[in-house]
Amino acid sequence: MNVIKNRYKREAVEVHCPKCKRSQIIYIPDEKMPDCPVCRKKMIIKEVLTEGKY
Repeated sequence: MNVIKNRYKREAVEVHCPKCKRSQIIYIPDEKMPDCPVCRKKMIIKEVLTEGKY
């Protein structure tokens, strides 16, 4: 049962820059919200990526 609990701790999310629309995939809460390497603006969450259907 512990294996299933640990699997859902990390969530993959797609983040993008509101200015230049550059996107990137990060894992929350392991990584903090990145800054855009081009614009230096804080990126925002675009979509939570999930596997399969619930």
